[in-house]
Amino acid sequence: MRALARWLAEHWIAVGSPIVLLVAWEWASATGLLREAFFPRPSTIVGHLRSLVADGTLWGHTATTLVRIGWAFALATVLGVGIGLAMGIWRRLREGLDPVFAAIYPIPSVLFLPIVSFLVPPGEVALIVTSAVTSFFLVAFTTTHGVRQIDRLVVEAAVHYDARGWRLFASVLLPGALPFIFTGLRLGLGFALIVVVAVEIVSASRGLGALLWLSWQILKVEDMYATFFVIALLGAVLSYGLAALRARLLPWVQDVAEQ
Repeated sequence: MRALARWLAEHWIAVGSPIVLLVAWEWASATGLLREAFFPRPSTIVGHLRSLVADGTLWGHTATTLVRIGWAFALATVLGVGIGLAMGIWRRLREGLDPVFAAIYPIPSVLFLPIVSFLVPPGEVALIVTSAVTSFFLVAFTTTHGVRQIDRLVVEAAVHYDARGWRLFASVLLPGALPFIFTGLRLGLGFALIVVVAVEIVSASRGLGALLWLSWQILKVEDMYATFFVIALLGAVLSYGLAALRARLLPWVQDVAEQ
């Protein structure tokens, strides 16, 4: 109980700001400042959220989205960390890939769906690969920067003490880049959620994005906002969950994003 009270005292702004927003929304809808047909009260949305949970609709769509996020994030992590480490170690590879990455990264990931569908089986595989694109670039960029920021004197000292090859990589390069890798993973996980929902809107019949789009099309506004709430909650849980994992695994470093 004391731990909870201490946490609330330290994070009262983070806890209080969403509450203030919801209270203001409730008041604005109740007084007519916001048109309730388009901006229903949060208390009304909660009721619809309960009904979606009770009839199983929400569980099925949420599970589908989470599976897609998991596969997309895993793909982006494996490829992003591997290529990012290689780019950080080998200058020639970095020089060769930098212009390619700079040209492709600004393109919204959802636009790759038709091209990806030519390369891999259309459907779930194409959706997952498309959803992994932006996350891959974020993880690769931060991993590369993590390797490059390691003090050259540390590397030279390790080599002097006969740390070469795999030993140098496992003992110096990877641990030194881990804080940046975790920052990239946290950003990549958030973007995996964003892109999965976007791709579901345009090309899927299941998932939170598909439910959101269907609710808007048939003007079930309360269901639409309930889905918004679930997506926002998922984003917060995934982001803070990965941050908590980083704090547990790397307690000696501050989050790079906070420096």
